Amino acid sequence: MSVIDEIKANIDIVDLINSMGVGLRRSGRSFVGFCPFHPNSRTPAFHVYPDTQSFYCFGCHASGTAFDFVMRKQGLDFKGALELLAERAGIRLEPKNDAQRQEDARRARLLEINGVAARYFNYVLLNLSRGAPGREYVARRGINQEAIDAFQIGYSLDDWGHLFTYLHDKKGYSVEDIIAAGLAIPGERGPYDRFRNRIIFPIRNVRGEVIGFGGRALGDAQPKYLNTPETPLFKKSEVLYGLDLARDAIRTANRAIVVEGYVDVITAHQHGFRNVVAPLGTALSKAHINQLKRLTDAVYLALDADAAGQKATLRGLETIRTATEEEGEGRMVTTAQGIVRLENDVTIRIIRLPAGRDPDEVIAADPALWQQLVEQAAPVMDFYLEAYTAGLDMHDPAQQRLALERIIPLLSELDGAAQRVYVARAEQITGVRSELIVDLLRARVQPARRNERARRNSPPPPPPPPAPAPVAASPLDERRRKTEAYLLALALRYPSVNVAIEKLLEEYNARRREAGELFGAGLEDLLEEPLHQAIWRAYLATPLELRPTDAESLQAWVETLGEPLTSEAKVLLEVLKRRPDDVRYRHEAEQCARILRKAQVLARIHRYNERLRELDNEEEIQRILHHIRELSAYAEQITQPRRSSTFPDLRDLLGQG
Repeated sequence: MSVIDEIKANIDIVDLINSMGVGLRRSGRSFVGFCPFHPNSRTPAFHVYPDTQSFYCFGCHASGTAFDFVMRKQGLDFKGALELLAERAGIRLEPKNDAQRQEDARRARLLEINGVAARYFNYVLLNLSRGAPGREYVARRGINQEAIDAFQIGYSLDDWGHLFTYLHDKKGYSVEDIIAAGLAIPGERGPYDRFRNRIIFPIRNVRGEVIGFGGRALGDAQPKYLNTPETPLFKKSEVLYGLDLARDAIRTANRAIVVEGYVDVITAHQHGFRNVVAPLGTALSKAHINQLKRLTDAVYLALDADAAGQKATLRGLETIRTATEEEGEGRMVTTAQGIVRLENDVTIRIIRLPAGRDPDEVIAADPALWQQLVEQAAPVMDFYLEAYTAGLDMHDPAQQRLALERIIPLLSELDGAAQRVYVARAEQITGVRSELIVDLLRARVQPARRNERARRNSPPPPPPPPAPAPVAASPLDERRRKTEAYLLALALRYPSVNVAIEKLLEEYNARRREAGELFGAGLEDLLEEPLHQAIWRAYLATPLELRPTDAESLQAWVETLGEPLTSEAKVLLEVLKRRPDDVRYRHEAEQCARILRKAQVLARIHRYNERLRELDNEEEIQRILHHIRELSAYAEQITQPRRSSTFPDLRDLLGQG
């Protein structure tokens, strides 16, 4: 038994979830409560199943094991969840060698020293007469006592050795550890305090442990802001200030707002906007995004409106793009709502602040305006277009060319539909005709196209080892797979199919909105076979000007996919050879979509019926029955057309007569 299996065997998921703030009550063979991952206060939607040691929310569809729950609830990575659950289960993880044990002991000492220092700074601010300059600053910034306590704000005396003397002489910590924690600097006459005459902002990790400090100078000292140097605990580019306090609010709102400074975060929390965090004077990094991804898929940037703030926003966006591209995740795509996002599953939007005003100023003066600005946040591509053309004269051909040199690389990264939208916007902003912009885009992709031809002309790699024989699919699964394959083949061959399917599904969802919210309205929402999904993603990722437009170019595009996608795509296209190119391809695509969507709805109804057998709570039974009625009504609107005596019928082709 692996250590993970051993932990699962020794952890009861019901006890675990109860202990982490979710009140569960028995309901049949399972337990039910209010979901901690989305707003859910009227009818309990969160179900825990002791027999499978798993959970599922019928509201937001969060699901998984004890590990998944801890990672989402606590904002931890898998390693952190493993350590937490191992400790809870009383299971010792793999024994560590002497060096690892010594390093753990050192980290524990540094955490302890930081905790003592944070309490010392806070005490100086609140209680010592010499802390008056700090008290005057926090009063001037409008920071109240509740916020001071929550963020443990402090003050460092204008003294070269007050903290060091306290830690070394009174608390008995070694010189080496105080210096290693970044609180003192070695000097010719002995160590001296790093932070002097500064407002102190303790910096905590997601667990709430103090790992470093930020100090804001009150006098003329430089730099204005000073952070703990890199230590075994503290890496400046990986920390988000306030995340320990913002974690639950980010998850509840499904939105993280990133501001620039400590006081921006504190003011936001003080006024009830608790989903706000800040990097520590650095551009937003991939490490920051990874932390936020565990809590939400929506990140809003609200940096200062001045030139420096705009540059910081651009640096942050560029860092995210560069870092994710290196890992194969950085391509920008567009959602159905027109929000530009990265393929690492993070939506990026920009909050436009009034000129000359910081977030804390806006929030303190007019909280309602701040909320309005958040709701009106712009897609990141709109921000790029504005930022890269700001200050340029679009009547000057040289400056038009400069604007296009900045914009074209971004347009080339967009998905086809989004690319058309933003090419049109670029035409409006720059005054350059969209045809010329598309020509520039084509010129940019020519090197990539030549590289692709070279790749195709190179000797093929050795064949992969044979895959194990697949398990035979049931007749129902096979019919669904054939229908899905035929729909995908039609969509690849005829570009208008995708638009027709979106229109059809949007009509279904609009008629029965409650049930429709459970299902997407894109062709990708109908595909369940992993290879089919991968082929369609590759198609959507292909720039508009490179997409196949006829049978010959489609065959050539299929060859660029690489195995196993190329082989699967060739199988898809074979079925098209058995049918004439006639006016019914759109009709048949819509019929496939009806079959697949109806199967999805019926599968959801089946899941709810299975759930009913376990329930004995009347309120919960009525809620499930309501969902079944809504889904049944949704399914009833999906009608199949009568057979045609003029054209061959799709059901005959697919063996579904």
